[in-house]
Amino acid sequence: MDIPALHTLTNGIIIGICLSVSFGLVCFKQMAHAINPKYRRACHFFIAASFIIAAGHLAELLVDGFGVYRSLDLFSILVLVLASSQALMFTFMLILLFDSRYVTFANVMKHAVPSLVFILLYVVSCCIEADVCVYSLAEWRACVVHNLPLAVRTLFGVTYTVQLFVYIRLFFRKKRHYITHLKELTGECISKLELRWTMRAFLYALSIGIGAWVLLVCPGPIPEFSFSFLIVVFYPAFAWLYTNYHYTYEMLRRFIVEQDGKLPQPPLEADMGDLICYLQSGDSNHLFEELEAYLQKEQPYLDYNFKRDDLIKALGTNERNLSAAVGRATGLTLQNYLLRLRIRHAMDLLLLPDYANHTIEDIAGASGFKAMRTFNRNFRELVKMTPTEFRRQKSVL
Repeated sequence: MDIPALHTLTNGIIIGICLSVSFGLVCFKQMAHAINPKYRRACHFFIAASFIIAAGHLAELLVDGFGVYRSLDLFSILVLVLASSQALMFTFMLILLFDSRYVTFANVMKHAVPSLVFILLYVVSCCIEADVCVYSLAEWRACVVHNLPLAVRTLFGVTYTVQLFVYIRLFFRKKRHYITHLKELTGECISKLELRWTMRAFLYALSIGIGAWVLLVCPGPIPEFSFSFLIVVFYPAFAWLYTNYHYTYEMLRRFIVEQDGKLPQPPLEADMGDLICYLQSGDSNHLFEELEAYLQKEQPYLDYNFKRDDLIKALGTNERNLSAAVGRATGLTLQNYLLRLRIRHAMDLLLLPDYANHTIEDIAGASGFKAMRTFNRNFRELVKMTPTEFRRQKSVL
């Protein structure tokens, strides 16, 4: 088989696989109706990423023609657009599992702005003068200063390289914060399964990003077909890995709910580790009664330096049993349970006449909150109004 025919066949396989992955996840009932919102949003990112890859390779076939092979040039605009969009989507898809609040439209657009700017600049520069194709470093040196579209593509390639390092740093920073957060509030048992899967998925996605970078600076049949092979393997493997993980999650949740009708349903934000804690053995009802008695008597959560280890030592238990006891009794994670106690205490202080002259900041500190922003955000989420509005409304009544 000659190279043009192989090129057409490879693109056709990639288009078929990526479209199959996209439509397969759309039609997969458990994924479409996922209970946990962060898993559902991550699935939407992956569907969009797969569809963009299919659309990009279809566009290449339509432009070049079927049965025609035209080697990619240095800093190919097609590779740059596809690679930058994939790096953005996969990074935020995996960060969803660590910090879903960070994945907002504003933050996604903030990281997408450089790519969008260079795409716009490239279109404008092509309107000014025709782009040139360069296939060697010598050709690039001779043309980059004199051809505006090539200069824009080169800067786009440099920016993509910087973006890869930014995404790597962002991912590991969020992962580190996630681990620290778990150790302070819930325990290490929750981190292992999800972190292992997410780290493996990130390394898979990073290999695609590095492969795209190699293709940008070393174009040719061998790098191009090697990169196509990575895509053919990566997207089905990633889809299988993600679907299998999510299916296991849904099965565990269903098992917990059906195991005993008296148990509350796990919270929507409960991840795989939370569900595993639900299945831990031990007298969770007795442990939760001890927890309630200790918290009511000592109120240690009102100190913002309060640590999870303090609670574990005071109750003489371990991290897993404590998380399972809180989850079974309340349907909440330990973090959310303690948060509600702090907000409830703040609501009581806002209603007391003795605290009428105290500022909101004073009440936040007396309720165990170190930062006003954290207090205001959590108070509004739980009470559906700000602390100031709550105090004003209750004083009128």
